[in-house]
Amino acid sequence: MKYLLLILLAGPLNACCMAPRDYAGDVDQAKQKVVVVHRAPSDGGPGYQEMLIQVQPYFKDADTNPDYLAWVITVPNTPARYDLAEETALKVGPELHERLYQLARQQWADRTQFEWPDWLPSNLEDRVAGKAGGVEEMPAVHVGPYTITPVRATGAEAVTSLNEYLDQRGLPQEDPAHLQYFIDNDFTFLCVHVTPPTGQATLGRSLHLPPLVLGFETAKPYYPGKFSSRQGNFALDLTIISDSTLQGPSYSAASRRLQAVEPGYVRLVNLYTLKGIPGDLAAALGDRVLEGAPSKWYVNRIQSPGFNATEDGKPAISIWEDDVFFTLGTVEDEIPGFWYYADDDIPFYEKWMREHAMAFMVIAGILLFSTLFIKTRINRRRLLKDKA
Repeated sequence: MKYLLLILLAGPLNACCMAPRDYAGDVDQAKQKVVVVHRAPSDGGPGYQEMLIQVQPYFKDADTNPDYLAWVITVPNTPARYDLAEETALKVGPELHERLYQLARQQWADRTQFEWPDWLPSNLEDRVAGKAGGVEEMPAVHVGPYTITPVRATGAEAVTSLNEYLDQRGLPQEDPAHLQYFIDNDFTFLCVHVTPPTGQATLGRSLHLPPLVLGFETAKPYYPGKFSSRQGNFALDLTIISDSTLQGPSYSAASRRLQAVEPGYVRLVNLYTLKGIPGDLAAALGDRVLEGAPSKWYVNRIQSPGFNATEDGKPAISIWEDDVFFTLGTVEDEIPGFWYYADDDIPFYEKWMREHAMAFMVIAGILLFSTLFIKTRINRRRLLKDKA
């Protein structure tokens, strides 16, 4: 209980990172780095996700630093795994996507440059949209510098119950509208307590926290963005690695919401690797997410310089109606395989076919059609001449 009280005394639960109430300054975030590894529901079982998340909070508007920090993370289910990851593991996701992205650009450039003529028909589409409430406090989990207390509020009166829970302890109550989405969808609040390193009385001006690993059940890949409305306009580097494709419209909608920067003129969604998850990242993941690994891991990345700019006096996140989930796609959401082969080691003849077969077949078809058309015209003229 003492860890929960220390966290709640930090202030309202409508911010991701919170300084103590008596701290004269404020806390914002500079950046979040996140790697999500997701397994789709299968054989009647739920989907499962492991998330590496690192925040970069910094203190401002005061000459001193606080003696602790509270960090609240929302998750759709109570985690089954808590752990720490090395910095190298967190870097693997972006590096993997960058490698696959450069391969895709090269493979696209190597193919025969053939464009579908405007005068030919095309149907191609651009794919690149009852009970009384109560509060349950679960046992605290200690992971490295973090003490994590999961808290849930359930039932029809959950918002009222949670606010009464806070009020009875002399704590500020929360805006019911802000809490309602998380209550309606049965989220768990992870209250993370961060204290200074041994021998230090206060935290540093800016914190370099180790990546936290959380494993929890979810049918769709999830990024906890909605609860960070008062964290300033922080940057985001989010990599999603999944055993299923992401639906194109869902990925595009999330990219727009997170104000992603596109690296090129063409958005390449659902790049994949056939070589498995690289070692440093795999070492940080649990057996549940790696068991029965698929032949393809799909890799997507969203980079944003900031998606929480203030408009009309309100942070952009504050008007979100829901949090960031990515709908899983189908084989139709894959990059066309006639030119893209990712990091597969294919023989020379297959490489030639992928690069040039489409153009070769189209040109051969046009030549065949033209030959038949001309020959038909010649035969018709000959027949008319013979009749005359």
